Amino acid sequence: VLALAVAAILLRPGAVPPTGSSPSAAVVPSASAPSSETPTASPAAQVSPSASTPVPTPHTSPTPPPVAGARVPAGFRPMSVTFISAAKGWVLGSAPCATGRCPAIARTLDGGKTWTAVNAPGTTIGAEPSVDVSGTGIVGLRFANARDGWAFGPELWSTHDGGASWTRLDVLSHAPVVALESANGSTHAVAFDGAQGYRIASSLIGTDSWTTSPVSIAVGAGPVPVIQLVLSGASGWVLENDRVVTGGARLVGGAWRTWQPVCSDVVGPAFIDASAPSDLVAVCDVGAWSNALGEHLYVSRDAGVTFKETGVATPFDMASGVATPSRSTVVVAGFDTKGAAMVGSFDGGHTWAKVFSSATVSLSGLGFTTTTQGVVVATAANGASQLLMTHDGGRTWSAVTF
Repeated sequence: VLALAVAAILLRPGAVPPTGSSPSAAVVPSASAPSSETPTASPAAQVSPSASTPVPTPHTSPTPPPVAGARVPAGFRPMSVTFISAAKGWVLGSAPCATGRCPAIARTLDGGKTWTAVNAPGTTIGAEPSVDVSGTGIVGLRFANARDGWAFGPELWSTHDGGASWTRLDVLSHAPVVALESANGSTHAVAFDGAQGYRIASSLIGTDSWTTSPVSIAVGAGPVPVIQLVLSGASGWVLENDRVVTGGARLVGGAWRTWQPVCSDVVGPAFIDASAPSDLVAVCDVGAWSNALGEHLYVSRDAGVTFKETGVATPFDMASGVATPSRSTVVVAGFDTKGAAMVGSFDGGHTWAKVFSSATVSLSGLGFTTTTQGVVVATAANGASQLLMTHDGGRTWSAVTF
């Protein structure tokens, strides 16, 4: 259980609300929030102030697209989930290949009932990025609509034809991308700049032209910095944990600004998610590195400017992610005395009920596409994984068959 708990902190999932999205420096699979299939954002309002505009590296994936309707390869292991509507979604996973395991992508058009194979970038499975990253490959996937998508972690690849072809991009001079989300007509990526800081690059959906915000989030003093990126409409938040809450940024009026995150003084990490541009929740491990007082829920109704603690502490020894599809519903993933678990509150955090438990897996990528439909990836110690989905707002979860 201790090993799984450590893995859960390293593989921090990002929770995604119906109108935004979220994730982490560990670039763990996370569910992408639905965007309109036709971007409607105003270009001038969506891109952060520019420090540089990198040019995409002309490197197109050599892997030929599979035949339309091709079966998902045997042995497929899901890692990262992204939905643009209740029906249309993609899962990045790994499948057996000549070199061991290689990236594979599955697509559904009916809410996960049936799946077909889609072309994946011609690269490797990546490792979780951190400040000393020198690796290659991908572990995360996001689509903004049926055409525009990105695979990342630590490399960054884009497609603008639904996955028929992929192009490798260069953001911040090949800096490792540790989180990426799309909302409101724009895509935002967090990358380590190689000088002990994280920077945020932004691009209009449908283009490969990126601008870099002047905001920099310093790496903390702990050994494993973890970035979370959450978007909801025109609002956005970046929070860094490095054992404790270390720093952050907030998207306001189309520009990223330095933000003092919630729970900066609780001597523990925090996990955030949003159900609307003004509605942000945080689960904070109060006193994790001093006098442990448990996982407490904090709620903001002013886009993260102020927070108020709500209800009783969640029944966890250690949280690893949170998702909130509405003001009343909050689902938290983490660990209790018996192993991995999820608890849900359906009254805004005043009462909690266990909705999932397992002594043999860890959970990542918790997120919701709609107020009722959500996803999470359950991974065993040997690497075998399953995609679990809920269709009743997080009260029950069942495994998906590819």
